[in-house]
Amino acid sequence: METVTHNNDNAIFPDAEHDYHGHPHYTRILLTLLALLSVSLLVGYLVSPGLAIILIFGTAIWKTALVMRNFMHLKYEPLLVFIVIASVLLILFAFFFGVYPDITAVPLDVTKPH
Repeated sequence: METVTHNNDNAIFPDAEHDYHGHPHYTRILLTLLALLSVSLLVGYLVSPGLAIILIFGTAIWKTALVMRNFMHLKYEPLLVFIVIASVLLILFAFFFGVYPDITAVPLDVTKPH
């Protein structure tokens, strides 16, 4: 088999010795995810509903960040990946909050029983 010895000046080739970042400690991440899951389950029984919603969504964001950074290996990706993800989430929330008033403004078409 013939090996290619020339290098294209526009291509960037990773250096295996210096660019390897290692694997994260998966057991610790799994235990953290399980602890956050148990916190989000217990919070609903122990605190007020408003505070529970804030804590549950806060732990959900934390769990999502852990999974994205460690299991999807996005910790070492360039900034452009995070900009794309943030812009997609922003568009999703803008769409949701843009159509929410239209959904709630429609009266329900329910007939009362006689």
